[in-house]
Amino acid sequence: MSVNESVVEALVSLEPFGGMMRFSIAPTLDAACLISSEFVSGEVYHVQRNSAGGANFTPIARFFAWRPVHVENFHPHWRVDCFVRVHELSPHPMLVGKALAEGLLKESICTEPLWVSWHRSEEIGGANFGEVFDFD
Repeated sequence: MSVNESVVEALVSLEPFGGMMRFSIAPTLDAACLISSEFVSGEVYHVQRNSAGGANFTPIARFFAWRPVHVENFHPHWRVDCFVRVHELSPHPMLVGKALAEGLLKESICTEPLWVSWHRSEEIGGANFGEVFDFD
C-alpha cells in the first residue's frame, strides 16, 4: 500500500465526516471542517449520544470562514458565515454561530479578531446535472 493510499484509507475511516477535522462546540453540537490555506468550510451537527458510546449526528448548519482582503475601515480579521437549517433539532442561529466561533478560536483554526454572522437557511429545491445518482 502506498503512502497516498494509506492516507486516503485513514481519511475515509473518519466517516461520517469524510476526513474532516471534528470538534465539539457545545454539549449537543459538534463541528467538522476542511481547512485550506485560504478558507475553512464545514458543517455543524446536532449530536444525540447513546448509552453504548455511539451517537446520531444530524447536520443542522454549514459554515465558511476566510480572511477578507483589503476591506476599508476594517482590521485584518477572520469572517465566519454560519447558515443554520430550519430544522426541529436546530437551536437558534445566534447560539450556533457564537458556539461555532468560540470552537474555531479554541481549536486555533481561526484567531481573533473574528466576525461571525448567522443566517437561517432552508433548502427549497435542487436539480442534478449529469449522472449524480447511482441506483445500482
